[in-house]
Amino acid sequence: MIRTTNELVDRIAEDLVWRRRELTDMRALVQESSGQLRCRVAIRAGVALLYAHWEGFVKGAAAHYLEYVASHRIPYRKLAPNFVALTLRSKFVEMKASEKVSSANALADFFCTSLDIQSRVPYKNVVDTKSNLSSKVLLDILTALGLDLGQFETRLHFIDTNLVNPRNHIAHGEALELTVDEYLNLHDDVLGLIETFRNEIENSAVLRRFERNVA
Repeated sequence: MIRTTNELVDRIAEDLVWRRRELTDMRALVQESSGQLRCRVAIRAGVALLYAHWEGFVKGAAAHYLEYVASHRIPYRKLAPNFVALTLRSKFVEMKASEKVSSANALADFFCTSLDIQSRVPYKNVVDTKSNLSSKVLLDILTALGLDLGQFETRLHFIDTNLVNPRNHIAHGEALELTVDEYLNLHDDVLGLIETFRNEIENSAVLRRFERNVA
């Protein structure tokens, strides 16, 4: 269980180290590729890898943050609404899966009596990138975690047009034409996105944005 901010920061850093290494090696392969065909193949592989690490990092870092929040067991009344919503969503799913009246009663009991008990924020298998981390899916994840949407608003078109769509073309066996310079710019931009997401999570942990603002 991730219990301290330092543990959260370390876990995220560990996850990012090996991703950076792979992407750096892929960048070098693209730059060193000789011949038009070999270069095109390297760029296609590079784009797929960039997307994979973007999706993988977001999913992993978000899960670490949820685990960190869950470890605090803050009473629901003092928990930020978005995390209460995650708890309610899991309870709605349970109720929907069961036709028993007792399931609905348990949900009603939560509303009536559970605001002052220690929270049990779900964190396992909660973050769903839908294997297609488009801007729409990203915004849903940011909202669920209570992160600042403003940090990504100017990058939403880029995410869909320059990263997700090209990756999908490659995954479906379609042609994709990118120059070396375009790939290198994409590499830098994706790393920038990853760093932005990392900073948002770490800042939210340090500033305890998972707590309800009662001011």
